[in-house]
Amino acid sequence: MKKNLILGAAKGYDWDTLEPFVFSCKKNCPSAELVFFVDDISDFTRAQLIRTGVLLKDFPAEMCEGVPNNTRWKVFSDFLEEHGDKYEQIFISDTRDVIFQSDVFECFKGYSNYLGYTTEPDDIRGSKTGDRLNYNWLFDFFGKEKADRLLDKKIICSGTVIGTSRYMQIFCREIWQTLKCNISGVFDQAVANYLIHENLLPLEHLIEIDVYSGEIFTSALFHTMNPVKIRGDKILRGDDEIPAVVHQYDRNEESVQLVDEIYRDKNFQLNEQFHDTKSMIEQTTSLVRANKIGAATRIFMKEYLANPDFRSYDRVLKRILEATLKKSSTQTLELLLLAVQDAMTGVKIMTDRDFFVIHKLIKREKELGYPIEPEFKKYITDFMYHVAKQDFKANNFSHCLYLTDMLNELDMPPDKDFYLFVAEVNRIAGRKDAALDAYKKALELS
Repeated sequence: MKKNLILGAAKGYDWDTLEPFVFSCKKNCPSAELVFFVDDISDFTRAQLIRTGVLLKDFPAEMCEGVPNNTRWKVFSDFLEEHGDKYEQIFISDTRDVIFQSDVFECFKGYSNYLGYTTEPDDIRGSKTGDRLNYNWLFDFFGKEKADRLLDKKIICSGTVIGTSRYMQIFCREIWQTLKCNISGVFDQAVANYLIHENLLPLEHLIEIDVYSGEIFTSALFHTMNPVKIRGDKILRGDDEIPAVVHQYDRNEESVQLVDEIYRDKNFQLNEQFHDTKSMIEQTTSLVRANKIGAATRIFMKEYLANPDFRSYDRVLKRILEATLKKSSTQTLELLLLAVQDAMTGVKIMTDRDFFVIHKLIKREKELGYPIEPEFKKYITDFMYHVAKQDFKANNFSHCLYLTDMLNELDMPPDKDFYLFVAEVNRIAGRKDAALDAYKKALELS
């Protein structure tokens, strides 16, 4: 009897990121084989994946430099060409932000020769949410004429696709054959939308799985328009029923809290056989999740004092901060918090998501009365201020306003020039009251 297969990729991810996917998969799809293609993961994460029964394949060297959203289709295609006949149904999935709530294969076991693709609750134009990211991807990859033809079509999510083995082999092959001419950007979703909406796939039986009644719930845009609904320990889809799979759960704090409670190992034990810095930091996060704050602080401080240059591990460090701020305050926990903040000071590159996460963390620390390392806060606010001024010079006022609003909430040190800057940004944005308040603060500091 043929098995079912869940196929994913993990490039640069840590165990804390992958644990909910793996834990929920093993719990709810126990008979499926789980295969990850991996690159740039720590010894600790590799060991945890193997321990939990994940079959690991390394990205080929020639594929390691490309954007993993794109190159995964090449390795998936090659893998299925060689091994696809072993499997009945195949689910290809993102791994960072997906959980399983029941066996997804049971929902489709009556189908033969099919490919199921998931759609989101808006069109490519962004009529409901104003989100034009999918249009921009299509425009950049295919050009304006082809992108405009799809304006009214539903957004298709390339992060979760299910189907029978032969159909999935064809899908992966066609995605890669189109993608391979330009793998420098994040274009796999644009390609999936184009091939499916233009009927260019040599497949007869395609099934749309939507956010209102589908077994795979793509939640991010849906939850920008609707509150999250939870029943017991399950996240609900658009029709208030329970989907087998939830994608993009990490965009919502209620969903993250539920996932952390259900799909993490509360009995995690420290294993000090891993001596590389990244493994030590990742073990710290797992210890915090398991409420073993003393052990977490000991292992982190040991590595921190021996090797204080943590700048290349900023994403993993933010996960420690996020986990720590959900625990009750103790002197040991506060020591860990201060050390992690100090270790993050000096990070050279931050994305909008980084700004958002750190902004949220600092605000939460203030609300809870936890200590904030002064140099860390100064570094972060100076960094955001610098980026905001660059945006202003480039006439990118919407992003500039986004950053200045966050800076205002972080209680910047009194500075006349800063408030004059905030006033001008708000004036251009047409926010007269906010501009006037900022001018008044600048005058008070003159």
